[in-house]
Amino acid sequence: MRENIATKWQSSQLMSKKDFEVNLYRDKYFKTVEMHSHDFYEVYCFIGGAVDYIVEDGLYRLQAGDVLLIPPNYLHQPNVKDGSKSYDRIVLWINPVYVKRISSPSTDLATCFQKAKEKGAYLVRNSALSEKLVNELIAVIENENSNSFGSDLTAENHVITALTLLGAHYLKNRQAKQAEQSKIISRAIEYISEHLTEPITLDDISNALYTNKYYFAHLFKEETGVSPHSYILKKRLLMSKELIEQGLSITDVYVRCGFSDYTHFFRAFKKEFDLTPKQYFHLMKAI
Repeated sequence: MRENIATKWQSSQLMSKKDFEVNLYRDKYFKTVEMHSHDFYEVYCFIGGAVDYIVEDGLYRLQAGDVLLIPPNYLHQPNVKDGSKSYDRIVLWINPVYVKRISSPSTDLATCFQKAKEKGAYLVRNSALSEKLVNELIAVIENENSNSFGSDLTAENHVITALTLLGAHYLKNRQAKQAEQSKIISRAIEYISEHLTEPITLDDISNALYTNKYYFAHLFKEETGVSPHSYILKKRLLMSKELIEQGLSITDVYVRCGFSDYTHFFRAFKKEFDLTPKQYFHLMKAI
């Protein structure tokens, strides 16, 4: 694979382009990335390294050639197990509005993400498909770096081909690779989802699971990469974004999402999304 197209990794989780962007990364001694989400689609092709990857409530122990599909507003995080090995991956970020625009009446290019959500399985493990996807995404980078006539349209065609391949795969294959996770963590996440709008303490969760709270907290952090408290906070913030997008008032939003006061909500929202709740509200109204 050509080294000169690799990009230096940036910690920002914001798209720098309006419609889509593709980056090839190669990193040694990669620094930990906090569990996060974003409002665009992500296709993540794992090329090499020693990495576990969390998507929402599932843990995936990655193998070279694995592909992950990450829908908008889904929590996810890589966990590099051995920093001495080069962590190589190629990543497509793509705006949902753009995906809708380039779809046709008979071909919805968001199908792969929709099916991944329906099945609760975000990993594709198919070496032939993975090779095709990597080649398509490398072609996007090469065309974007080219000044030749039509290179922008050629890049877009390669993005369309990549999404078409993934959609066809999900429609053809009814069985999907499931995440690895202990029953305790699965039940804990289910409990959190059911009680997200209510006060939730570590004691509440451990009592519901009939387990020691210190053992549970350790296991949760080990499997998800975040503490139960951080996970609950991030899920509430994602819920608040969705309610703001629906046009609810900021006051209604923070109360519905289980925040005890506006100040706590304001600070947490600003830290997570780099926007205040009111700024995000006005941004959604302008769209």
